[in-house]
Amino acid sequence: MNIAHYSAEIEREVDNLGMMSWLSRHQPLPSANETWLGTILLVERIGVFPASGDIRRPMRDPYPLLAHLKTLYGEQALEMDDRDGLKVIFSDWRFRVRICCNDPAIIINVETRCDARLMPQKLTELLDQVDAYTRN
Repeated sequence: MNIAHYSAEIEREVDNLGMMSWLSRHQPLPSANETWLGTILLVERIGVFPASGDIRRPMRDPYPLLAHLKTLYGEQALEMDDRDGLKVIFSDWRFRVRICCNDPAIIINVETRCDARLMPQKLTELLDQVDAYTRN
């Protein structure tokens, strides 16, 4: 099993969203004197999964867009999960599109695996796909 498949397997087991999932599972440090260790670990995790953060886009009916993205990226993906919006995992990047419950919008998040330069490229690619779909 290569590292991408192994990482996808781990993420599937813990329903991982990347760095935030790791942070939520990280045990608190034993004392205030050891907070520097937490900072080092956080910086290390940010380097492992550079992320776009949550990008909110207004959208009245997101379900056709999710179906479009699923078709567009489906053949290239290592894994797809459409239980809560759409999560798509590739060997070197992943994205998630969630549907807002309280207003007509979607939330987009892009992460790359150890490649800070790839993240803005993939974010632009995904946002261009979303914009092109919503214009039609």
